[in-house]
Amino acid sequence: MTNLVLTARPLAVRGVVFPTPRPAPVGVFLGVVGLVFAALFMGGLNLVAVGQMNPLNTTMSDYVFVPNVGWLFPASLLAMCVAGAGVVVGLSARGLLSGVLPKLAMGLAMLGLLLAAAFRTDLGDASVSVSAQIHRYAAGVVFFAVPIAVLLVARRLEQRKSLYVSVLVTTVLLTLFLTCHLGPMPAVLGELSGLLQRLLFVAELVLLAQLVRVVSRPRPEYALAA
Repeated sequence: MTNLVLTARPLAVRGVVFPTPRPAPVGVFLGVVGLVFAALFMGGLNLVAVGQMNPLNTTMSDYVFVPNVGWLFPASLLAMCVAGAGVVVGLSARGLLSGVLPKLAMGLAMLGLLLAAAFRTDLGDASVSVSAQIHRYAAGVVFFAVPIAVLLVARRLEQRKSLYVSVLVTTVLLTLFLTCHLGPMPAVLGELSGLLQRLLFVAELVLLAQLVRVVSRPRPEYALAA
């Protein structure tokens, strides 16, 4: 008589497998979300505060003192920092952030944004407190670091003309803005210092947006230059 041995086959465990997000799409998502909120927060703040502060000759840092909506200023800087983090993630995934200098430039830009958001300036022209000095120099680091980072990345791309043009425009705006604060200056620049700063802020957002676009495009279009 044959002995039959019945063995139970293990049942397959069914479940949902969540794919691991790829770094480049994650970077694009963070970059787009950060830039959109940075523009919305700062743009809305400019519209709300236009009746209280003259956008032509007052710095954006003074917006932090606008009642009820002053929080939009640091929120915009933090959103810009999120965009910077997305750029770092995306460029790293594309192999476009190798080397010390590009990483240092983007790291300084993000650190500057965090410090500028955390430390407020003094109301008025006299910035004498420690907080105001930290804010001022941190903002200066951001204004310099972002175009430097873009320039370093652009050198590694074949299609880089638009990046170079944006860096040039940003450099001109930065030079004019610094002229308003360093040494003797034409009277007209002094009256337009606030406008120049706002244009500079927009130019910095455009630079970050272009880096996000670099990450989002197919590799053949933005291949490494030989």
